[in-house]
Amino acid sequence: MIDNNRSNGVSPLSFFKPRFNVPKLCAGVVAASLISLSVTSQAESKSEDTRPNILVIMADDLGYSDLSAFGSEIQTPNIDSLASTGRMLTNFHTAAVCSPTRASLMTGVDHHLAGLGNMAEVVGLNIVRDKPLSAPWGQSNTYTFDNIPDGYQGHISEKTVTMPELLYDAGYHTYMVGKWHLAFDVLAPTQKQKRWYRLKESALPYARGFEKSFSLVDGAGAHYAPPQIPTPLDLTLYAEDDRVFPAKELPKDFYSTEFFTDKLLSYIDASQEDGKPFFAYAAYTAPHWPLQAPQDFIDEQKGRYDEGYEVVKEKRLARMQELGLLKNVSQPSPGAIGPKSWNDLTPEEQQKEAKAMEIYAAMVTNLDHHVGRLISHLKDIGEYDNTFIIFMSDNGAEAAPAFMLPIPGTQVDESLENMGKPGSVVAYGPRWAEVSSAPFRFFKGFTGAEGGTASPLIVKLNHQAEQRPTSDARLQVTDIFPTVLDVAGVDVPGSVYKGKEIFEPKGVSFLSSLQKPEAFSAVHPEGTVFADELMGASYVVKDNWKLAQQAPLSKTPVFRKDVPFSLYDLSTDRAETRDLSATYPEVVEQMKQAYQVYLRDNNVLEHASSANGR
Repeated sequence: MIDNNRSNGVSPLSFFKPRFNVPKLCAGVVAASLISLSVTSQAESKSEDTRPNILVIMADDLGYSDLSAFGSEIQTPNIDSLASTGRMLTNFHTAAVCSPTRASLMTGVDHHLAGLGNMAEVVGLNIVRDKPLSAPWGQSNTYTFDNIPDGYQGHISEKTVTMPELLYDAGYHTYMVGKWHLAFDVLAPTQKQKRWYRLKESALPYARGFEKSFSLVDGAGAHYAPPQIPTPLDLTLYAEDDRVFPAKELPKDFYSTEFFTDKLLSYIDASQEDGKPFFAYAAYTAPHWPLQAPQDFIDEQKGRYDEGYEVVKEKRLARMQELGLLKNVSQPSPGAIGPKSWNDLTPEEQQKEAKAMEIYAAMVTNLDHHVGRLISHLKDIGEYDNTFIIFMSDNGAEAAPAFMLPIPGTQVDESLENMGKPGSVVAYGPRWAEVSSAPFRFFKGFTGAEGGTASPLIVKLNHQAEQRPTSDARLQVTDIFPTVLDVAGVDVPGSVYKGKEIFEPKGVSFLSSLQKPEAFSAVHPEGTVFADELMGASYVVKDNWKLAQQAPLSKTPVFRKDVPFSLYDLSTDRAETRDLSATYPEVVEQMKQAYQVYLRDNNVLEHASSANGR
């Protein structure tokens, strides 16, 4: 991911005042929704409003096989407990990177319509670069800073209505903590403001439906409060409701996962006695780089990854096989696309690589610990049974290095002793990302590959106490929106809401399927077309067929026109090991036609280049 916190050697903090005086009236729910709330709904007592609470938990860059319930050696007993009293859904798909997924989750529409056809950082960078590979962006191409089309402006589109807006209007409390990454404008750099994306205050969480919120505005940031000499990833922005402030104002004992959990619990407790149900969105920033974790959690992982990538991956695959998670995988993706195998590394390199994975595993176990705190607290206050809970990741595992440009006044300490601590900026690279993505091909950023878009999904119904059979029904992130509304008894809006034209949500509620005691193999009707595109990589799925256009991992950019289409039979080869395009050319042509319909219906601008690593 392109990080949001640097610009031609000038500190991003110079671009923002510590606090914005944002008028309350710009918030869609803070003013209009308060007026629209009926006196009756405000006066409801706890005994009258029995609608379920809703908790959506999102991990950041967690790989498909990183939970022990999904085969990992990383122990996640609290998240697993949601599976053991709920249901695992093993064929759930997000966008291949974070902010597009989050835009679709919040709005129920394809991310190109929701305002994040690409990340704001990438759109602006392509305009600045102005090269043939950057098309359609740049002065010599089609779009410049003066005419960026709808869908690519870097924030949630005003032509959408969000899940929290609808739930707030229906009488729910709405709370959000964690990463937002949906409130930027792509704007031309100036002498004063060097970078090409800047905060759009009216797209912050408080202005798009959240009654209370504490969020990381940027796409990535350090997990600790900044040390005395910060790293570039310490120069981030946070927002608490309408107050925006730099990371240097965080409490000195700040650690992201713990702090976000504390905040969310305080929001829930503050309004518990009024009897209204709550919608809570816990968008944790773990385990996104920079990999940092409390030392006691890191110490627990000591030595567990000394055997290396290949051995750990094989053990995961064996566990996945035992758990029945390789039903449509006759042969796992061979992977091994990283720069070196384990045995090719020097002892010093192996030590650092093992330490990076230890820190990653520590972040996941720490995340699980705080999810456990959420669960325990809901039980303590008598709300757990009546809470509908979703756990998911925002995309596949992250293989890219921590992105940062040199900024005056910053420094990074990457010594072995400091890895995982404040001042370090660690990522675990493509070979460990392959482990996290097992059994699939590639990882985050690779839209045409399962490893980029496959996310672990666990759902526990309110008042559900026993596990129900795992489902491999195809689900998309846009299906969460109507499912949550269905749980709350709120109608999915059409093309108009409160007199404003909006893009109509297109997902399908799977609540009725979740309520079945038996397994289910489909939610969408036979023949439904699923498709996505991001940075010139793409896929289209119809029934058992998947057509993908995905460039291989490479440091050299490639043109999309030079990347062949591959065809896979997902019923037996979800790991995408056998390209059948030469055997079924008629299917390829049919799928290409379906893809063209998707491009047209979602206002997609195809890129000249095809993402092949970031």
